[in-house]
Amino acid sequence: MDTPKVTAIITTHNRKSLVGRAIESVLNQSYENIECIVVDDASSDGTEEVCRKYPIKYIYIPQAESKGGNYARNVGIKKAQGKYVAFLDDDDYWLKEKISKQVTLIEEKKCELVYSGACPEIVKEGGSEVRFDKYSPDFYKQGDMSRKILYGICCLNITILANRQALLDVGLFDENVRFWQEYELTIRLAQRMPFYFIPEPLAVFRVDINDKGRLTNKYFEWIKSVNYIYDKHAGLYKRLNFIERQRVRLAFVSDGMNRARASKLMSGYYKYKLQLNTLFIPVRIYARIARFLGI
Repeated sequence: MDTPKVTAIITTHNRKSLVGRAIESVLNQSYENIECIVVDDASSDGTEEVCRKYPIKYIYIPQAESKGGNYARNVGIKKAQGKYVAFLDDDDYWLKEKISKQVTLIEEKKCELVYSGACPEIVKEGGSEVRFDKYSPDFYKQGDMSRKILYGICCLNITILANRQALLDVGLFDENVRFWQEYELTIRLAQRMPFYFIPEPLAVFRVDINDKGRLTNKYFEWIKSVNYIYDKHAGLYKRLNFIERQRVRLAFVSDGMNRARASKLMSGYYKYKLQLNTLFIPVRIYARIARFLGI
């Protein structure tokens, strides 16, 4: 029986020391009908030389045309030949059975998106450690996700397998979003069909606690993205009941607090911490406390 082709899209920027591992995790998949596209977003460190050692399709975006990670992903989707597409960042990698298990599930359910769990690779001075013990499956995050998807990020880019035509139909990744891009994309996809979940870690994402310049620490850019997403999908958020709205607020506040702390913006950190501690206090009381503290 013919198996559907899967296109793996790896986006990279100046990661010559890591991108080879990501590529090899694609080429070493147990699933055979797979093509690998690397979209290089204006690297200048020799990333191209590393990529061209492998049997892949390599696409280079010059600096003058660079528009961020979502633009690079969309370039890959448009060039993909697979029925399904999956995504990988240059510093992350997949486990060997990821694509095989996901294709089996998406074909069985006849849906447009499936995803799996993922585990962190914690990088410290002296080495790194993959923490499989940090993974805990969220069984409720499947089926009809049209409302639940709004509560927070249900899946990372690297855990997704999606129908390519469905991505084209919903308009691909929104290139105005730099943070929570998978959250915004899956909001749109969840309005169409159910999602299904494989309750095991099939991907590993890198967390370098010494890298203070990581994109995920850019606090003010994150605020812009979150506000943009909320405004774009305001009609969906307004349909939620009180408890559901609190869950959305909890997701935003928790992430905001962590990002403010990582960026050493303590005024922002305490602002979000106060909101977290007063999540179910009436808004009027919270506003008075905030004004008194000057935050």
